[in-house]
Amino acid sequence: MSRSSSRLDPYSAQMREDQKNIVNGLLSIIWDNYDTTRKMQSTVDSMYKMVIFLVVCIVLLIALGLLVACYYGCRRHDPLPPPQSSPEATVAQRPRYHYQSERGVSSPLHQPRKSAPIEL
Repeated sequence: MSRSSSRLDPYSAQMREDQKNIVNGLLSIIWDNYDTTRKMQSTVDSMYKMVIFLVVCIVLLIALGLLVACYYGCRRHDPLPPPQSSPEATVAQRPRYHYQSERGVSSPLHQPRKSAPIEL
């Protein structure tokens, strides 16, 4: 009898079984790696979406803050009266300045003028 590799040969059947187990083991390792990679990819994608969302929110908040700052910074609470040289300015609209010292007494420079410049 020759040792040909026939299907009935017990050695070749055992070898084929071992080869099949090795190939199935390699396929299971490949599938596990693929599954793990797919799960990691979905996690990274969701993290990427969250980061993009947060960046957009921060940009919008900064833009909103700038608009609010410009609105309140440029808004005049008390509009200025027209300049005194303008014809629209009336006596009532002109600002009145009161110069007083800490004691409540007006300084001599801001008192009404005397009739004579020098007193003898």
